[in-house]
Amino acid sequence: MLQHVHDLVISGGLAIWAVAIAWKDWRSHRVPNVALVLLLVPALLALVVNGKGLLGVAILPSLMGFFIGGGILLPGYAIGKMGAGDVKFAACMGLLLGPLATLKMLLVFAIILGALSAAVWLVHRHVPESGKRRIAAAPALAVGFIVQLFAESLLWSFF
Repeated sequence: MLQHVHDLVISGGLAIWAVAIAWKDWRSHRVPNVALVLLLVPALLALVVNGKGLLGVAILPSLMGFFIGGGILLPGYAIGKMGAGDVKFAACMGLLLGPLATLKMLLVFAIILGALSAAVWLVHRHVPESGKRRIAAAPALAVGFIVQLFAESLLWSFF
């Protein structure tokens, strides 16, 4: 029982962290590095001291999640369609989740970002082009992360 409460508190704190970053990105199209460092320091300390991360993921899977999270979004950054902060945000969440949960997070992210992109296109398709339209990606990343934190077993039990 006490472990369940501890896990819920950790997950709740991580969800608040993700929502704060998503809100900042939504408002300013920036993911603040300081917010990422605020997570990375305790996450890396937990890995070094305990041999597992804040969500109980071991060192090697945590590192795999980190590289999967950032690596999958890196080509989008390279072609100018994704911000560097979004890539770093995904990598940080991958460090917490491990490889499989990170892939699932990115799947939810892709579905949500695709739906947002389609909605923006539908709303603005008849408006003369006034420059490129940017969609904040961190909110969709945060939703994917929160799904993994709280609804993972329910959502993925259907697949």
